[in-house]
Amino acid sequence: MTVTRETIAIPDSTEPTISLLRELRRDQVKKRAVNAAYWVYLVALVAGLYGGTQIAAAFRALRRPPPPTAQTPLALHAAPYALTVVALVVLLALLRDALWRGPVTLPQVTVDWLLGTPVDRGRLLRPRFRISAVLTVAAGAVVGIVPAAALIAFGLSGRGAGSALRVTGLAMASVALLFALGTGCAGLIERHPAAGRWLRRVTPAAIAAAAAIAGLAAWAALGRPPAALAAVVLWSGPWGWAAQGMTGLAGGAGAASPAPLWPFAILLLGAAAVVAVAAAHRGAAGVPGAALRARARTLGAMSAAVLSMDTRGVANAYASASRRGLARLRLRPPRRRELVLPWRDLLALARTPSRLAGAAALALLGVGLIAAVARRGGSVSLLPVACALALGYLAAAWLCEGARLDAEDTRRSENLPLRFSALAWWHAVVPCAVLLVVAGLPVVAAVAVTGDPRFLVLLAVAVPVLVAGALVNVFRGEFAPDMFAGVDTPGGNTAAYRILFWYAWGPLLAVAPMALLLSSAIGAARPGTVARAVVIGAALAVALLAYAARRAARLRAA
Repeated sequence: MTVTRETIAIPDSTEPTISLLRELRRDQVKKRAVNAAYWVYLVALVAGLYGGTQIAAAFRALRRPPPPTAQTPLALHAAPYALTVVALVVLLALLRDALWRGPVTLPQVTVDWLLGTPVDRGRLLRPRFRISAVLTVAAGAVVGIVPAAALIAFGLSGRGAGSALRVTGLAMASVALLFALGTGCAGLIERHPAAGRWLRRVTPAAIAAAAAIAGLAAWAALGRPPAALAAVVLWSGPWGWAAQGMTGLAGGAGAASPAPLWPFAILLLGAAAVVAVAAAHRGAAGVPGAALRARARTLGAMSAAVLSMDTRGVANAYASASRRGLARLRLRPPRRRELVLPWRDLLALARTPSRLAGAAALALLGVGLIAAVARRGGSVSLLPVACALALGYLAAAWLCEGARLDAEDTRRSENLPLRFSALAWWHAVVPCAVLLVVAGLPVVAAVAVTGDPRFLVLLAVAVPVLVAGALVNVFRGEFAPDMFAGVDTPGGNTAAYRILFWYAWGPLLAVAPMALLLSSAIGAARPGTVARAVVIGAALAVALLAYAARRAARLRAA
């Protein structure tokens, strides 16, 4: 018996399928054009209302650039480092975008109905990449106006409108090429999933490099680092090439240009961008179907969360798509039942080191801002103290992930030997301990040098207040649709204020009073002022934790 194997030829249905899609989408294209025009009008209206004076000032500065000031030489020294670190962060963000969205995306309907059919992937996916690349490059050109305006404001554009126009055009071209390079590399990352794993490994090193270059920018603004460091940074990669394009014509202070070979750097950046975009366009047809399906699900979940104003849903959708997996760390279970909840929170943080590292960075930034304010002496301004406390609140909120999980699903903690209303008190243990350790190390070092224990005492009372404020927001419950029902007043509809207070109630209760207490305690050297801040702060922490526990009880009852 002879078995013959026959090959069944599958007809190519690309052309009739695309023709049918064009016919079906004809009405949708008109609706999308109308929606896009509406959003463009809305953005232009908001920009004109709230930023009209700044836009007018920028146009006046473009026509008549301001003369150099005493700060111009310092800005000239810091510009190569500052612009390089901004370019590095922007490029990293464009590359990380490929881990969850990518330049090649398809709607969920297209993914469900067309990926399994005999349709040419190139005809389906390459137009998506071209549209994404064009929009990204256009956005990069618009973003390039921001560093150009900063250079002009510091008097680094020379004299005359022609010089300012050259600086603006060069900045727009440099940032547009940087965005093009990022889009091309993002397309290659989407095409090759192994590149995404390498990007996750390189991200911590890139963040550390950005922090180091930012430190060099601060050094250059306060002193004179060696000129060789600027050359190394400007030629360290495409981020430095883009910075050369922006600082190449800077010479308002009469000094030599910090990037004399900027035309060659622009050519290198343009060549790299063209090669990356061409390679990504060629490889767009080979993007795996699994990557397209995952991105379509992520965009669908994120769009639904945005429409329902669910910030938690947006964060979860992004985290589930961009995070590769959990760190496999184990902690020995506690022997006492009461310590189960802190052990579970600590284990959750240990398995997501990125959340722990981000919270630590925010906490250290807040401590550094407080230290910079206190170093000046005399009366302390309220705004920088509030900004530092806001950073501390964000760090505390990042560490309350275990509390959020319990608030989302009250059944998760039914087997714990604790009442649900008491969870707020126990969930505060781990965030307080982590923040006190991270932020306490530089504070203890400063106390050992200066011999002034005020900052250590104030830190010990500020951390519980910030954590308690974060827990107040954690146990606020779900967003109620009736919040959109408001009353029209001369100041606007009250629904907007209700929604704003619903989101900002926790930080408002924690940051506002602590900013008043800390600003008075830091500025005054009297022990009574510090003691008053400690007593009121401790009472505020207890009150906020009790309020969070009451909210948790209501959430459980509902």
